[in-house]
Amino acid sequence: MRRRIAAIVVAGLMAGCALSEDKVPVDYVPDATPRAAVAGAEGVTLSLTAVDKRAQYNDRIGTKKNGYGMEMARIVSTNNVVDLVRTSLEQELKAEGFRIGEGGAAVTIEVQNFYNNFKIGLFAGAAVAEVTFTVKVRNAAGALLYQNAFTGTGTVDNVMLASGTNAKAGVEKALTAAVKLAADDAELRKVLLSTRPQTIPAGGRRVS
Repeated sequence: MRRRIAAIVVAGLMAGCALSEDKVPVDYVPDATPRAAVAGAEGVTLSLTAVDKRAQYNDRIGTKKNGYGMEMARIVSTNNVVDLVRTSLEQELKAEGFRIGEGGAAVTIEVQNFYNNFKIGLFAGAAVAEVTFTVKVRNAAGALLYQNAFTGTGTVDNVMLASGTNAKAGVEKALTAAVKLAADDAELRKVLLSTRPQTIPAGGRRVS
C-alpha cells in the first residue's frame, strides 16, 4: 500500500506543468582540469563550422513526461545548440594554442544528437542525456584527413520533475563529456598539427 501511495505521489510530481513548454538556455561548462598548451599549436590555423545532422528531435533538447512516462510538452533551448557545440570545442582548441580563423584546415562538426530523455522511476526519476557529434578535418586542398564520432552522456538522478531545468543539467553534462573526448583525442591533435604550413628557410631546406 505504501509503495502504491509513493508511486502516485511521484506521478503527480513528475506531471507538474507537463503541458506547458519549457525554454532554457544551455551553457557549456568546461571540464574542471585546465587544458594545457600544445607545442606547435600556435602555428596552426583552424576554421570551424557546425552542421545540424540530427535525424529526430531537432526542434528540442527534451520532452516533458507525466508520471506514467507519456511524452508531453517540448523542452527547447533558447540558444542554438549546434552552434554551442562548435564554440565549446573551439574554446578547448584555443586553450591548447590553436588559432581560429580563415585560410587553414577546415574542421566540420556534425551534430547527430543533443537530447535528454527522462526515465520514470518508482520513487524518483532521472534525466539521462546524450550528445553525439562527428568531427571531420580537411586540409586546404579539401582532402579528408580525419573523421571520428564522439558521444558524451550525462545523468541527473533523483529527479522529481521532468522539467527544463533538469533537462538542461543533463545535456550540459553530456556536452562537457563529449567535448572532452574530442579535445583529448590524440589522433585529432596529431592531424591538426600536421596541417601547420611548412616553411623554407634561406638555405632551401624545408622545415615543418
